[in-house]
Amino acid sequence: MSLPDVMFAHPRGLAGRLGGLIMARLSGARNAWIISLLDVQPEDRVLEVGSGPGAAIQVLADLARNGTVVGIDSSPLMLRQATRRNVRAVRAGRVQLRQGSALALPFEDASFDKALTINSVQIWPDSFAGIKELQRVLKPGGLINVALQPVWAKADAEVRSIGDDLVELLQRAGFQQTRLEFKPMKPMACVCALGVK
Repeated sequence: MSLPDVMFAHPRGLAGRLGGLIMARLSGARNAWIISLLDVQPEDRVLEVGSGPGAAIQVLADLARNGTVVGIDSSPLMLRQATRRNVRAVRAGRVQLRQGSALALPFEDASFDKALTINSVQIWPDSFAGIKELQRVLKPGGLINVALQPVWAKADAEVRSIGDDLVELLQRAGFQQTRLEFKPMKPMACVCALGVK
């Protein structure tokens, strides 16, 4: 397994801890933009799949202050970091963090108002199955945001093409009112595919 995989895709050990710190520190501006597209309301129930070290969870919890924010991640290490980062909200019951997979979300149908995933859809074993699971747990009219900052891309045109593929994935899963948002940033542009259930 490569060092980037151990640090970011499937974090574990010392390299994973370091990867979590890097993800949390360098993602602030990107996460703020991605989350702004969801228009999170104070009473919303929000799900983040692939929540990593919990940096986006922290922002979401501030917005959904009378609601609930749930983070799912497959890495116990990332869940520990996310819990430490969000300890007050966890203790207050406003944030829940669980180990799990995008392919088998442990929630009832129509449980969430908003759902997002940031930089994780590309490592799911089956991205279509994961998107269908997100659709299942969203309420009718619920909003999804599948965000990706593909640092492996060579140019903005390639990032836009990746974004178009994400929009097509949402459409195939049955989402309506799909659209693509694009933002230039460092080290590479970011795209968000959005849709309504």
